Amino acid sequence: MSKEKTLIIGGGQAACQTATSLKNKKYDGEIKIFCSENYLPYQRPPLSKKFLMGELDKERLFFKPEKFYTENQIAINLNSYVQRIDIENKEIFLKDNKKENYDNLVIATGTIPRQIDVDKKISDKVFYLRSIEDVLQIRGKIKESNKVTIIGGGYIGLEVAAIINKLGLQVTIVEMASRILERVTSETISSFYTKIHKQAGVEVLTNTSVEGLEKNNKGVEVITSNGVIVSDFVIVGIGVLPCDTLALESGIDAKNGIIVDEFCRTSNDYIFSAGDCTMHPNIFYNKNIRLESVHNAIEQGKTVAASIMGENISYNQIPWFWSDQYETKLQIAGLLDNYDDIVVRGDTKNQSFAVFYTKENRITASDCVNRPAEHMMSRKLISEKILIDKDRLSDETIPIKEVAN
Repeated sequence: MSKEKTLIIGGGQAACQTATSLKNKKYDGEIKIFCSENYLPYQRPPLSKKFLMGELDKERLFFKPEKFYTENQIAINLNSYVQRIDIENKEIFLKDNKKENYDNLVIATGTIPRQIDVDKKISDKVFYLRSIEDVLQIRGKIKESNKVTIIGGGYIGLEVAAIINKLGLQVTIVEMASRILERVTSETISSFYTKIHKQAGVEVLTNTSVEGLEKNNKGVEVITSNGVIVSDFVIVGIGVLPCDTLALESGIDAKNGIIVDEFCRTSNDYIFSAGDCTMHPNIFYNKNIRLESVHNAIEQGKTVAASIMGENISYNQIPWFWSDQYETKLQIAGLLDNYDDIVVRGDTKNQSFAVFYTKENRITASDCVNRPAEHMMSRKLISEKILIDKDRLSDETIPIKEVAN
């Protein structure tokens, strides 16, 4: 009798975690990972930070060395793009119509950057930041340039701006909203990061839309609603889209992500999904959400492995994230979509404070700048729905562990 076979599509955190967790649980079937890139599964957060800065070797991005996969009998297939899933016959199809059968299939395809329409004449001057190859190209461009325009004032755009500014280039951020980070945080945090970027010499343009890009002798002209910006090259960071087309075309339910239940099972009993590409239930916010988060990818990878092993351990986690810019580490807990008050702990004029978002005297989310203790405590307060005293919460002389009502 042949061994059970689990195929994993993807080369990121969720894919690697699923395989690792299966091995930790003594799964004795075959495991095969299919990566579309030519690299072992690797972490992406450092791409816009230390790897872009040149402070991290490419090999240090890999979650595991090659020998880990060999020793654990996990077959890694690089440059392998899965084109189709036949859910009736439980097969995947690759290039040249090569196919593999499966007993369990895991889709961990992540996201792709939202793109803008660009004339082919300037396509070599417009970059996105999602892969090792993207960063290597950008690093090469930085060496021969003086000025860059970043389209998009979200976390990726701001992190990239901070690094390129440190490398000595002039940086302009173009954001169409009224403030940077408008979609994901409060005015308090937006104002703080606008200030530190401007103090570092970055030009921040809000309420400014990009109307076109044109090539000139020196590089590219960014035509905006408020004038023309001449740059050597452009980086676009206007969000991402879930890679759910493969699932949709195979008849698996998807809408802004692959829809899964609390056990990371899709609408097909033999297909699971994990990571940034999933739309999953969250009991803390009583709705389905899609997260671009390392923590989410890790925990969903563990959940998938448990489900394959028949353990049915539900995924119930408070979302959390982080962003490194200059000398600040912003740690975020919860979702900023349901609050009636804001409590600030510390002075926002300094580079160490915390902002708590509350509803009916309970914390629903937090943004902590260089405040790891407050971040860790807020995750507990959110998950356990603990009543807090807002006066004590705002008082720095009172330990954060003593703010419960």
